[in-house]
Amino acid sequence: MLNSLIIKNFRSLEDFQVAKLGRVNLIVGKNNSGKSTVLEALRIYAGNAQGPLLETIAGEHDEKTRMTDSYDGDPDRGYPFQDLFTGRRFPVADDIEIVIGSAEEADNVLRIQHVFMSEVHESVLDEGTGESNIRVRRRVVQKSDGDLDFASISGEIRPTLAVTKGTRVLSTIFLDRSGQRFRSGISDQGGVIPCSIVPTHFISSDELADGWDKIALTESEDVVRQALRYISPDFESMTFIKNEDVQRGLGRVAIQRSAMVKLQNSSDRVPLNSLGDGILRVLQLALKIFPAKGGFLLIDEFENGLHYSVQEKIWGLIFEMAEKLNFQVFATTHSWDCIESFTKVAIARKDVEGVLFRVGKSVRDSDKGRIIATVFDEAALFNITQTEAEVR
Repeated sequence: MLNSLIIKNFRSLEDFQVAKLGRVNLIVGKNNSGKSTVLEALRIYAGNAQGPLLETIAGEHDEKTRMTDSYDGDPDRGYPFQDLFTGRRFPVADDIEIVIGSAEEADNVLRIQHVFMSEVHESVLDEGTGESNIRVRRRVVQKSDGDLDFASISGEIRPTLAVTKGTRVLSTIFLDRSGQRFRSGISDQGGVIPCSIVPTHFISSDELADGWDKIALTESEDVVRQALRYISPDFESMTFIKNEDVQRGLGRVAIQRSAMVKLQNSSDRVPLNSLGDGILRVLQLALKIFPAKGGFLLIDEFENGLHYSVQEKIWGLIFEMAEKLNFQVFATTHSWDCIESFTKVAIARKDVEGVLFRVGKSVRDSDKGRIIATVFDEAALFNITQTEAEVR
């Protein structure tokens, strides 16, 4: 679990620090203040910035994920993943890198550095077989080494992302594969943290069905049932059925699974969708709890689809399960109702620490508009709710 957080040179977060975190953390701030960027940084931290994860995240933003031409030294050409860096450009200096992690645990800080890698292909004689094999020798070419005179350096120079966590080299992601997906040389894939994500939009019914299958007939199913009763007290049970839709002209059948529920005092099963958006959101939240075990649960815009009257119950469930399954929660909101319900649960649960931090631009001239975090622990939250002070 992270006790503090530092994020540097990642998108709009040039030098962002949160001095204190709890097991359950609520992030507040205006639109476009950087709340979702914090969640994205944590997602990359948990996944060790592996190439496929970076490609997925870039694709979600319609950002570049591959090269259309080989590298030719043109600094104005767009390259994969440069939008991850502050200013949407790879840094000019060698010592500027993306940093994500805890200020107190240097061995677990993730670093993503844009470098140039020189590759030299050498012929090596195998003394046992007498055959000649090709060996690739790589070295980092510093940006400070003049203007990277390609003619003076033997071998191929390739733009690269070098990923490390502490002293471990995690991956080397080459960015110059024309017309192809990037290639990644993985040195150490260990240490990936479980990370379960609840997006702002509703996830597909097939994804919900997969989540349900994993907990069916276990104690976890009872947790989901209880959560659904917060919205529909007469809920009894649920199953997912297959719907087959023949796509004419294409000669294939698309199979989708949809949720059907059984309600008290009713002999018929009804579609879960007919019970409203609230129950869909609760189902999504409840099912995403279990894959977070031992890692992170990231919730973007917690209040989406939830009436204020049910939010306190859902927070209570999340606080309870976070302690039971040993995961850390980071959720965003810009709703006062969400802040108030979170605060009530955080104060009541003495055994689980809840922290709220506000994300926004600093008003200090010395910070030059830098995005900073203001932390409110449980004592400060109590005072805020009593006075109805604005923290959003």
